Amino acid sequence: MKDASDEPKKPRVKKPKVARGRPTGATAWTFPKVTLEQALQIPKAIEEENAGNPMPADMLVKAVGFNQANDWRFLDLVRAANQYGLVEGSGATATVRLEQIGQDVIAPGSPQQRQSALLSAFRNVEEFKKVEDFYKGKKLPEDEFFENTLFRQFHIPRDRVKVFIDVFTRNLDFLKAFRAGDPDEPAEDPKPSTNGALIPSKSIMAEDAGKGRTFLDTCFVMMPFGHWFDTYYKELFAPAIKEAGMEPLRADELFSTGTVIEQIWEQIRKAKILLADLTGKNANVFYELGLAHADHKPVVFTSGNLEDVPFDLRHLRVIIYDIHDPFWGEKLKANLAAYLKNAKNEPEKSIPQPFRPTRGEDKEFNDGLERTR
Repeated sequence: MKDASDEPKKPRVKKPKVARGRPTGATAWTFPKVTLEQALQIPKAIEEENAGNPMPADMLVKAVGFNQANDWRFLDLVRAANQYGLVEGSGATATVRLEQIGQDVIAPGSPQQRQSALLSAFRNVEEFKKVEDFYKGKKLPEDEFFENTLFRQFHIPRDRVKVFIDVFTRNLDFLKAFRAGDPDEPAEDPKPSTNGALIPSKSIMAEDAGKGRTFLDTCFVMMPFGHWFDTYYKELFAPAIKEAGMEPLRADELFSTGTVIEQIWEQIRKAKILLADLTGKNANVFYELGLAHADHKPVVFTSGNLEDVPFDLRHLRVIIYDIHDPFWGEKLKANLAAYLKNAKNEPEKSIPQPFRPTRGEDKEFNDGLERTR
């Protein structure tokens, strides 16, 4: 009789390892998790930090404010830039290079070329293009019906529908700001509706190009409203900001959803540079200034009275103007343009020392990325 120990041993079957983190079997995202505006930070960094030349991920990650190339937020951002057709190359070890669309958005030869490239980037995402074609010229339905249509007709997974709607509609707003539309479509002026967003189909005509947004970077202006301040903004501040290569924006020009302070905070975080007129020690201006400094933003100051500038801010960029000088307007406009350009080139000099950021600190798109996890 054989001993049990003599019987051949059965081979041990190894259990498959289960990766921790994201659920197993999850399908890849077929549309970007972040907006086109957010994804543009990747090609902008390549252009500004490496003269448009291909950039290894371990260098690119630091240029956009993160530390590790395997940071999921950075990887999602690079993947989105690929999905929009702005760059080629994705992953923690990739070398990322600009595509033609990305070049035309970041360094265009004309406003129209940028408008066309932005629209091409949006439509490079197949799902976005299909939904745009389906609803073009029509109102988007209420969320419940929009979600059902996306799920049933366009096969967007139910757990990703809300992210799709958020990214899709924010992209529409971004394109609308640039008047990005089809040049071969007839111009039309759709009537606004309170029942839902409207898919734009208005064409970009040559005479319209100057009316929309031109620059990618914005300069948020913090100043009092009314009386002569509105004239200063339109005739002096806005032209100087555009001369410095940025798009001017003021709080009374915000029309998106959310409370006023939420909209102001969003624009402060998005702005490349901020401009604050401290004349009259306006409480709202100082409140917004505090938010800007808390977010490590460079701010250029101007005032009609030196006494309105707090003592501990006078060592920063401050332009004092005298309305009794017959040439004060032209002088102020020229000084603003020069100071704003300098602030773009050396932003740290326009941020008080305690508020200067360190590598990897807050980035304007982190909140948007976080909610997709």
